[in-house]
Amino acid sequence: MIFEPVTLEKDCWISGIEKKTSPDTLYEDLPVLSKEFAKIKPSIKNRIRPLTTCVATGKTKIFMGDFVERKDSNFASLSIKKGQLLVKVKVPFRFQAFLPAKVAGIRKEFYQHWLPDSGYVSSQWQDLEVYHYRRRYFRKSRKMVMELWFLLENKKED
Repeated sequence: MIFEPVTLEKDCWISGIEKKTSPDTLYEDLPVLSKEFAKIKPSIKNRIRPLTTCVATGKTKIFMGDFVERKDSNFASLSIKKGQLLVKVKVPFRFQAFLPAKVAGIRKEFYQHWLPDSGYVSSQWQDLEVYHYRRRYFRKSRKMVMELWFLLENKKED
């Protein structure tokens, strides 16, 4: 798999909910965060259409929110500035049941094989799962497209 760093072309704002976590409790904390986000999601203003949702994972916190045109001060927010260095990876899948294994494989390849020799380190938010929802024209359903965004910083020389 080829990981190609690019710079973000425009500022992104995401409004949602944030929760403290740790590597030991992350997988228990995610469903709790998801339920809390489902309650507040309808109240988020200025959401960008088509809808784009993200789950951001850091070392000590997780964040779930929707991309918005401008920050909603009623909710926690995450902003990613224009020029941020990142790697975007489209995650192809046919069946949602296979998605977690696919994502785990990409993360392993990125963190264990590519990142150590890349000259970069992860930023405060290690990675974002970005879900794009698109309306299908020929069916009354939505199609989900997923990307992983790995946020990077240049490695500081010792």
